[in-house]
Amino acid sequence: MEKTLSRTTERERPKGYGIQIGYRTLSIRVDERELPQKPKKSKDPADAIAAIDVHLIPSDHVYTRYSCHPTVGLEAAAVQRKLKLDGRNIISSPPTKYWLKALNYVFGGFNFLMWIAFVVTILSYKPLGHPALVFNLGVAMLLMIVIVVSATFYALVDWNASRIMKSIKSLIAEEASVIRDGKPQLIPANEIVVGDIVVLSTGERVPADLRIVQMSSDLKFDRSLLTGESDMVPGSLDSTADNALETRNLALTSTFVTQGTCHGVVFATGDRTVMGRLVSMSGETKFKLTTIQKEIWFFTKVISAIALSLFCLSLLLFGVWLRTSYPGYDTVSTAIVNSIGCLTAFVPQGLPVCVALSLTVIARRMAKRHVLVKNLATIETLGCISVLCSDKTGTLTAGKMAVESVAFLDVAHNARDFIAGSTDAPTSTLVPASTASASQTRSPSPTTSSSSSPAPALHAIAHLCNGAKFASSQDSSTNEKPTPDSEPMVKGDPTDTAILKFATSLSTMESAAREDVGKYAKMFEIPFNSKNKWMMTIVRDTSIAAEVVEVGGTGIEKKEPWQYEQEVIERQEGTWMFVKGAPDILFPACGTVMLSDGSVIPFGQAERERLSAMQSKWSSGGQRVLVLCRKPLPLFKHSLPPSDLEESLYKDLHSLTLVGLIGIRDPPREDVPSAIKVIRRAGVRVFMVTGDFKLTAVAIARQVGIVTQQLIDTIADVRSPALLGKFPPGTVPAPLIKPSPDDPIRSLVLTGEDVASLTPHDWDIILSHYTELVFARTTPDQKMKIVESIKARGDNTVAVTGDGVNDAPALKAADIGVAMGAGSDVAKEAAALVLLNNDFASIPVAIEMGRLVFDNLKKVTLYLMPVGSYTEFMAVLSNVLLGMQIPLSSYLQVCFSITNDVVMSISLMYEKAEADLMLRKPRNARTDRLTDWRLFFQIYLFLGLMAWPCAMSMWFVYMRQQGLGFHDVILVYNKWANGWKGYTLDQLTTFVNRGQCIYYVTMVFIQYGSLLAIRNRRVSLLHSNPLWGPRRNLLVPVCMIGTALIAVVNLYGLGLQTVFSTTPIPGMFWGPPFAFALGILCMDEARKACVRAWPNSLIAKMAW
Repeated sequence: MEKTLSRTTERERPKGYGIQIGYRTLSIRVDERELPQKPKKSKDPADAIAAIDVHLIPSDHVYTRYSCHPTVGLEAAAVQRKLKLDGRNIISSPPTKYWLKALNYVFGGFNFLMWIAFVVTILSYKPLGHPALVFNLGVAMLLMIVIVVSATFYALVDWNASRIMKSIKSLIAEEASVIRDGKPQLIPANEIVVGDIVVLSTGERVPADLRIVQMSSDLKFDRSLLTGESDMVPGSLDSTADNALETRNLALTSTFVTQGTCHGVVFATGDRTVMGRLVSMSGETKFKLTTIQKEIWFFTKVISAIALSLFCLSLLLFGVWLRTSYPGYDTVSTAIVNSIGCLTAFVPQGLPVCVALSLTVIARRMAKRHVLVKNLATIETLGCISVLCSDKTGTLTAGKMAVESVAFLDVAHNARDFIAGSTDAPTSTLVPASTASASQTRSPSPTTSSSSSPAPALHAIAHLCNGAKFASSQDSSTNEKPTPDSEPMVKGDPTDTAILKFATSLSTMESAAREDVGKYAKMFEIPFNSKNKWMMTIVRDTSIAAEVVEVGGTGIEKKEPWQYEQEVIERQEGTWMFVKGAPDILFPACGTVMLSDGSVIPFGQAERERLSAMQSKWSSGGQRVLVLCRKPLPLFKHSLPPSDLEESLYKDLHSLTLVGLIGIRDPPREDVPSAIKVIRRAGVRVFMVTGDFKLTAVAIARQVGIVTQQLIDTIADVRSPALLGKFPPGTVPAPLIKPSPDDPIRSLVLTGEDVASLTPHDWDIILSHYTELVFARTTPDQKMKIVESIKARGDNTVAVTGDGVNDAPALKAADIGVAMGAGSDVAKEAAALVLLNNDFASIPVAIEMGRLVFDNLKKVTLYLMPVGSYTEFMAVLSNVLLGMQIPLSSYLQVCFSITNDVVMSISLMYEKAEADLMLRKPRNARTDRLTDWRLFFQIYLFLGLMAWPCAMSMWFVYMRQQGLGFHDVILVYNKWANGWKGYTLDQLTTFVNRGQCIYYVTMVFIQYGSLLAIRNRRVSLLHSNPLWGPRRNLLVPVCMIGTALIAVVNLYGLGLQTVFSTTPIPGMFWGPPFAFALGILCMDEARKACVRAWPNSLIAKMAW
């Protein structure tokens, strides 16, 4: 230890450093002597959590236990040693239940139906097969291949999606502020070690398990991730419970600081944290279906139920009717294999594959824009957004604030002019010595001239009543810049950052002000929060030796607070209250106001109106206006407990001296106006929900395009008799409470006070009458209430964008929460989507991607069903009910479903958005399903009604060429045997085999027309072809060639011919399917033309 200490000179050691080291050694020896022998460590995580006792020991002993110093923290050598011993601060991923995943891959989706088909096919081979047919065994093996390929594909897609998610998440750099070697440092969170002193501020995630050793009085945590409770938990320096999970003097990993600041000593990292141990106990997470998962699950249930019902019905018909009425028509084995067609025909095997593939494709596109999607399945929900509630600061605006205006009661300045001109004004002490009684209009101080500059007072409040700090500063109490000509990084709220930079610029111009600020030390602080909308700092002049400690006797006579200013200097008492906040909140607390010459006069009604008018003028120009106030505190009781002291200061928040106003400009992001224009054109209403002043909010809303009307209504208009009469209570169902497309655009601005007073009927009127809404001066609770009220009406899917702690409740309450990458950790955790580049223009892209996912899945469903299901099923139906030999074998049915259909449908997953995609109304997630009556009409009464007769006609044409007429093929049942129409059984079997292949080839090429028809919902193929132009998709011709090659292999593959009785077909049957495809395409083009020409016609209403 002597060697270590000898490396550091006495000049470099903080005060008390050596004493702390010595005390540490002594205390360890005493503790070891008195404590009983520690029990053996248990491997059970629950026992390890129960054994935590750091919250029970005094704060001073915490430093001793973890070998750190209150002001020095850890030395670099100790950090490296602990990092090597304990490893990085990373919680291992929960143990993956691979067996459960494997079961989901193998039996999930439609695979369970394939298992049923596989089992019954095996049974039809043996023991039910007499004789056992190799064909049946081949079909069973094919079904097994289908299962294996599907399961493998699901696994690969899942792995690929996980890889994409990990790569995007790695772009989020989690950092933590610590004290090491006596300096505040910003380090990667995974490099934190036990014993580090971590500094936490509002909005930050707790990076490790901490014992709180210093804290602000308003410290609160969000522990919902850990406990599930949504209520904020206040912090404490002392233990409040024996249970480590319940005590309030611990800050646990993955919780968030929602209010206040604190310092904590790390006592556990990584897997040894409470969260790490809970993860190791159970890696299960709650699973909630997204809209697309609900749609696919609904569709799967419906199709599976139909397929199983038809399969059972087919077997029942065979057992009850065909077996007895037409003996010999089918054997049990043949009936089972043919009935399997009901399962394979109705099950669109390509759909689950396409869902997974589509989400992965879209995820890649989102990743290129640096958009983090926490759950791929939530992408589709973006397409349903009908209302977007956006925060203002840091979301619509750049978050790069700068002080633009400075004003006193009698004069206003441009900030640059004020900074430059401050050197021309005479400097003075920090506190101007002028006082004014209530009866005086103006009274110069005996010690200060009437021309005394108020700049030092303004500078002191701006510098000291500030939550931001320079990251490289070694003196966090004063926030002084290390070197005047350097520009270090500032850490803090954008508003505080702008004010701190303004104060720093002012201090470089005014040396006296800089020297005065350096004398002051912060004694107590109440940080800004969204409810109070002000920040308070108590400071004391450390250069003054004498201090009035007690009041009474020779103490200060109790007077009105504004009368203390002169006596503060005379009695050498330098304790001050500095307050910075919203003018409309602090104006009522002011008793006096400072003029530009430093003198003070009473703050009467005329003065208040004058400053209110200035606030309105600045706010209307888009500036955020703050008022800076101060008040001497000769009776400051710094020995009180923090909670009592805070309560006392709340009571003292009156009779303030208003020093001046500052206006802060936060320009809108350049990409926001164009993005909001696109979003609104897509039928999405955009509301602003902010904590800022009403006029500032409206000004920014106009600049970005949220508000377009000159006349803006208020709460009085909402409650006018005209609107109350137009919308009687309870007359409109909740899903219909939304503006009509024919209504004119109306704008409304409401304050938080208005929101608190709204009744359900008021909400009905607001959301059915107004298109443009601005909510100003709202608290986090009110933001959440706004979101919930909007969700409850109009079948709205609500998205919320935000970046601050105050946005977190609304982000959680929304259907889709969107956070900015530069926002608080709380906001990013609550959101489902994180814009890592803070690019607001990514939001309309995300909406488009969500709509595109649903659009493409709808196209896939429409592509698969008419031919892959309907036409196949008609082949089975003709066999079971019409006594005809099955025109499509079970092998070709399965093969078509899992090869030809899947290959062709993959091209649809890469389709680009149609031109009108972002011009349509948002999809109603409750009523607009993936499969509705319009889609089924298109499947069964339009495309399908053309496809299956074409395929069936080719079957009959071929039979006619063999001398078998229509009535020689249909309703034959058990007559189809040796000698039928003079043919042997082998000849008849050859006819059937070749006819089945013709039916199959017809289906393959008919799909060409279906695919080209389905690519566009409204636009003609002539304006949107797959070979060139804006919607070029070269996968379409590639997949067409692929499916044709599959058909050739099936027909000409020698092994396949032997096992599955496939056979080449006459050349003439290769041409007509192309004509059928062209006919289907032309019919659909005619339908689209009618829809475009007559948008209100019956045809248009039936269009999918």
